[in-house]
Amino acid sequence: MDGRALSHEVSEHCRFSAINLHQKNIPVNVIAASLGVTRQAVYRWIRNEKVHGKCSLKSTKSPGRDFYLTEKQIKKLLSFIKRPASDLGYSTDLWSGPRIRHLIKYKFQIEYHPKHMPRLLKNLGLELKFPERRALEQDPKALREWKNKRFPDILKMAKKKRALLFYADEAIISLIPYIGKTWALPTKKPVAKVSGKRGENIGITAAVNQQGKMCFELTKEKERFTSKVFVRFLRKLKREFQDRYIIIIIDGAPTHTAGYVKRFEAISKGWLKIEILPAYSPELNPTEKCWRFLKTKKLNGSMAVNKDELRDKAKRHIEEIKKDKKRMASFFEHL
Repeated sequence: MDGRALSHEVSEHCRFSAINLHQKNIPVNVIAASLGVTRQAVYRWIRNEKVHGKCSLKSTKSPGRDFYLTEKQIKKLLSFIKRPASDLGYSTDLWSGPRIRHLIKYKFQIEYHPKHMPRLLKNLGLELKFPERRALEQDPKALREWKNKRFPDILKMAKKKRALLFYADEAIISLIPYIGKTWALPTKKPVAKVSGKRGENIGITAAVNQQGKMCFELTKEKERFTSKVFVRFLRKLKREFQDRYIIIIIDGAPTHTAGYVKRFEAISKGWLKIEILPAYSPELNPTEKCWRFLKTKKLNGSMAVNKDELRDKAKRHIEEIKKDKKRMASFFEHL
């Protein structure tokens, strides 16, 4: 076994295990075979423990070598990384470790070993993050108009009418759940037992607002999202907030812009206004973050075996989210 392939923690555990086994009079060749190391390594550990004590067996972190890059070059590199990678000729906007390594070599004629890149990037203050999706079809002009004109006008209307401003959206929750990472022993492959039934899912419509209010409704058995289902949800929203004018911000899906919905909005103009988001702009809707949290955190690795069980779990978790005002507020960060 190559000790260089082991983490500091595992290597340290091997050394202490070897000393403990030696103190129990286990032969050195047996210790070496059980730990997958050489006899010379075991003898060296025993000698170090006798001369320097058990502290000598603990792992020490290498301080690493200084940056090859100068301070001026580091500032220049960071200015590059702040821009999309495609601006510098790469095929996508994302900055991977190998891509930054190539950039350093190309721009500064300095070459880092691939194994040193993670430490370099951390020392530069960078973090590994999941990017937020942005649709290529998004219209920048419509987005600017929304942010600079339409949305400020909506806020003024809400203030004038003392209205509740909600963001609404629908989601499909599959019986086959999202499975995230889990802690496990290095030698053991984790297994998540979940349903494998495809095409089994439930639908949820929800509306959230910045003051921590929420209204949600699950679709009925074999029911699809339609304009009538959306209007039924709007009626439920009105029942829950009877004395308030309501402004709903939602995407431009056909079920939200159908004639049936427009006629309902017209006869409900005394209490309802529907505003449509720019196309391909889910990042403007905080409800999307609610769905992501529900699917990847609350229902992560869900062991529901049928739709009834999934409905119960989803409803319970949404109720939990609804009561968590701090979590609700987090959906509106960076809006």
